[in-house]
Amino acid sequence: MLTSIKYWLWLTTQLDPLPAWKVFCHFGSPEKAYFSDPEEYERIEGLSPSQRQLLEDKSPAMAEQVLERCDRENIRILTYADTDYPQRLRNIEVPPLVLYLRGRLLRLDEQAVIAVAGTRKATPYGVRNAGQFSAAITKGGGIVATGVVAGCDEAAARGALQAGGPLLCVMAGGVDLPYYDTEDNRALLRDIAARGLIVSELPPGTPHKGSYFRRRNTILCALSVALLCVEAGERSGTLGVAALAAEQGKDIFAIPANLGSRQSAGTNDLLRQGLAMAVTGPQDILSRYPFLIQEKQAAPDLTRWSSIRLNPKEDPDASLSEMIEKARKKASSSSPEEEKKVDTTQNSGYIELLNDPQRYTEEERKLLQALLSGPATVETLISQTGLTAPSVSAALTLLAVTGTVEELPGGRYRLLEERLGS
Repeated sequence: MLTSIKYWLWLTTQLDPLPAWKVFCHFGSPEKAYFSDPEEYERIEGLSPSQRQLLEDKSPAMAEQVLERCDRENIRILTYADTDYPQRLRNIEVPPLVLYLRGRLLRLDEQAVIAVAGTRKATPYGVRNAGQFSAAITKGGGIVATGVVAGCDEAAARGALQAGGPLLCVMAGGVDLPYYDTEDNRALLRDIAARGLIVSELPPGTPHKGSYFRRRNTILCALSVALLCVEAGERSGTLGVAALAAEQGKDIFAIPANLGSRQSAGTNDLLRQGLAMAVTGPQDILSRYPFLIQEKQAAPDLTRWSSIRLNPKEDPDASLSEMIEKARKKASSSSPEEEKKVDTTQNSGYIELLNDPQRYTEEERKLLQALLSGPATVETLISQTGLTAPSVSAALTLLAVTGTVEELPGGRYRLLEERLGS
C-alpha cells in the first residue's frame, strides 16, 4: 500500500501538468485515480490513449525514487491539498499539483512578491539595474522572484542576496540543479536556499529544458503581484513572461533605456505600446503595494493608511512619502473625540455582539471589528487583523453570503451594521 504522498507523485510523474490536472479534477484525489479501472479513465475528457495507458501503470518505483531523493536532499514536497499551498497558484487555470521546495518556507500570499526578468545576454546597464532594483526592493520589504538562469536573472538574485534576502526562485528543472552546472552557480543555489526559497513543479534531478520555461514563467508570474522587465531585446523570452503576466492581470513595469540599445528594444516597445509602466526607481513599484510590505526597521504603521488610501490602484500616482505625510497630517489634525469615534455607545453594542463566539468565528470577529472603522480592501484587512490571505478571503466569502458584509467597487468590503443583530 502506498503512502498518501506517493499517490501525488505517481500521478505527476506519469503525466504532464495539464492531463494530470484533468485526472485530478475528475476523481478529486490522486488516490482515487490510482485505484480506478481503465474504463473510468476513458470517461476523462481530453485524455489521449497514450495518457490513459500511462495511468494503467501502477508501479510505485518512480514515486519512491523521487521521495527517497527528496528525503536525502532535504527537499520538501507540497501538494495541492496542503494548507501551505499558495493561494495565488490556485487562481491559475492549471495549478501545479505538486511543488518541490528547497530552503525557507515563505508565506507568499501575504507578501509583495515582485518578479524580475531580463535577457540572459545582459549589458552592464541591465546587470546594474537588475541588481540595484532587486536589492532595494528587498530592503524595502518586498520579495524578489526570479528564474536564476543568467544575465539579469542572476544579477537580480545576487542583488537580493546582498540585501539580506529573502528571495524566491522558480526553476525550469529540479530545485537541486542550476541551469549552468558550474561551481559558481551551485554555490549561488546554496546561498538562495539558505536565505530564501527555491520552487519547482518538477522532481529533483530533472534537467532544465526549453520546453519547461513557459510553465516555469506561468508559476513565477502567479506567485508575484507584479513583473519588472529590466532589459529585453525584440525577441527576448522576457516578452513572453510579460505576456503571461498580462494574461494573469498582473502589473507590469519596465526600465527605460537608450533607444539605440538592441537589448532594450523589447522593454522600450512595451512602454511605447502602453503595456508596461515606466519606473526609474524601486519605490515606483513598492509604493503601489503598501499593505503587502513586511515591516523592516523604521517602517511606518501601515494600518493608519486605510482611511487615506483604501485601494493602492485608486491612487497610483501617490508616492510612499506622500501617503506617510497624509497620514501624519490627519493624525495631528484629529481631535481626541474624532479618534475615539469607534468607541461610541452604538459601536460598543456592536463590539459586544461581535465578541459572541456562538455567532461568529474568531476570524470573522476580527474582520468585523476592523470593518467597524469603515470599508477596507483585503490587503488592509490582512494588515489590521494579522490573518493570512486565505483566511481573510474565506471569512469574507461567508460573511458576504450571510449579508453581513458587501463588496464595493475597487475590491473594498463594507460592514452592513444593520445585519449584525439579525
